Amino acid sequence: MTVLGAVTDDGESFYTWTEENLTRHHGIRLLEALKERFGEELVVFLDRASYFYARDLWEHVSGERETETVGDSSVLCVRGDDLEVWYFPPKLPELNAVEGCWDQLQEWFKYRLIPDLETLEEYIPRGAKAVSEPDIWPYLTGNDSS
Repeated sequence: MTVLGAVTDDGESFYTWTEENLTRHHGIRLLEALKERFGEELVVFLDRASYFYARDLWEHVSGERETETVGDSSVLCVRGDDLEVWYFPPKLPELNAVEGCWDQLQEWFKYRLIPDLETLEEYIPRGAKAVSEPDIWPYLTGNDSS
């Protein structure tokens, strides 16, 4: 079971799960689901997992990857007409607000017996409701104040 999630700048969250191994098609479907849920014009920050960091996903957005300089770092992005995808630098999960959500979800599941897939499917929404979404601005700006 794999769970994908998103956190908005105003604290809303979105989770979806699948029993399949994740592929670039799941990354594209996630972007489409986020557009449907949160609006037509989005900026999405993703890690560099292969299902997000794939040519098909870039082509779905606009076809071209760009490198931008943010502070003293180079950051990859893909810009479309109504969607921008920015990639977190590699090996820096502390910049990704969703990682904090996964930590909370893992803690929630820590002492629960999950005997089968059916039970896990029942527990995922309950666990997701127990997660308090972080303020993403400190993650994006590197500041502790919003």
